Amino acid sequence: MTDLAVNRLPTSAQAEGRLVAEQDARDQIAFSAAHAENYHEPVLVVSRQRLRINAQRFIAAMPRVRPHFAVKANPDPEILGIFQQEGTCFEVASIAEIDAMLKLGTNMKTVFYSNPIKSPASIKHAAANDIVWYCVDTPQEVEKIAAIKPDAKLYLRIEVSNEGSSWPLAGKFGASPQGVEAIIEISEKLDMQLCGVTFHVGSQCTNINNWVEGIRAANNIFTHLSENGFSPELLNLGGGYPLQFTGQEPSIEAIAAVINHELDAVPEHIQVMAEPGRYLVGSAGCLITQVVGIATRDSARWVYLDTGVYGGLMELSQSFPATMVSQRTGEAGVWTLAGPTCDSIDVLGDHRLPVNTQAEDIIYMPNLGAYCTTCASDFNGFPTPKMQMVD
Repeated sequence: MTDLAVNRLPTSAQAEGRLVAEQDARDQIAFSAAHAENYHEPVLVVSRQRLRINAQRFIAAMPRVRPHFAVKANPDPEILGIFQQEGTCFEVASIAEIDAMLKLGTNMKTVFYSNPIKSPASIKHAAANDIVWYCVDTPQEVEKIAAIKPDAKLYLRIEVSNEGSSWPLAGKFGASPQGVEAIIEISEKLDMQLCGVTFHVGSQCTNINNWVEGIRAANNIFTHLSENGFSPELLNLGGGYPLQFTGQEPSIEAIAAVINHELDAVPEHIQVMAEPGRYLVGSAGCLITQVVGIATRDSARWVYLDTGVYGGLMELSQSFPATMVSQRTGEAGVWTLAGPTCDSIDVLGDHRLPVNTQAEDIIYMPNLGAYCTTCASDFNGFPTPKMQMVD
């Protein structure tokens, strides 16, 4: 199996982190390896034990923070059931995810609707099924919710820095300071309960200061809300908690140490929650894929896999961090990876694999339990990765 350690890291701390990440990847490959035998299509192998460990680790790191799993990360019913058993609540973004909560039998009053822009039909569905909390980041969303569920509790999504995140979310969502004032004004006018603040630091965020900025900004807004006659109840820390791809990412314990310190300034009556998605499920899943062909185009070497951008690897096309390990041993070299479809956007960037890579080689991709099967389609007739649960 290809050695994951390609380069020496400059400091002992970085080297230790790299070793932890490499061992974690090997552990994921170990619980997946049996499914590489008699391979015939991509499979995402998910460990029940790792799901439980991840939930327990998050809860232990931040005792004051109530985790609400972001269902979009992986809505598989068994995964949702495991997280419910481990004491997490849930965050939803659509009618389908609300229905998943109903099938799970969860307490709908603990389900938070965090999509900042919701259709009227989805708000009606949520209201009919006892969802109380709704995210807003524009005056128009306040008006929309007020017309359907005037007794809703609203939490205001504010803009914060997404510096250091692999998948920034700033721009599409988040109210500016001027936008906050407009939302407060319309909430007063419509007599809506604006009683929470939330933010999102960006997906796979390695910059802990983003959480610091968000918590401090939220605290200032709580004061402003109180001055305007509102009663703050909620601080939602959002998602973005990173996986250990390289070992240079901060651990959940390192992030928690900073967050816990900042929360000392948040009044005790404020309920603090978070929306971990990738962190809870990502490292529980290892994708197994296969090389379908190689090509040399002038001086460029290409590896084509049986899954790609359309088959659950969308994030890799955006230079998202990834670990790839081949069953074939040998010196590593740089290849351009691509998926099997006829679409020119189905390209996954440059990655290191053995220089003697051949068709039918098995490739393991750890840390893909989140946003893999969820984002996959059968475009061009190629199968999406099937999910297989293991203990």
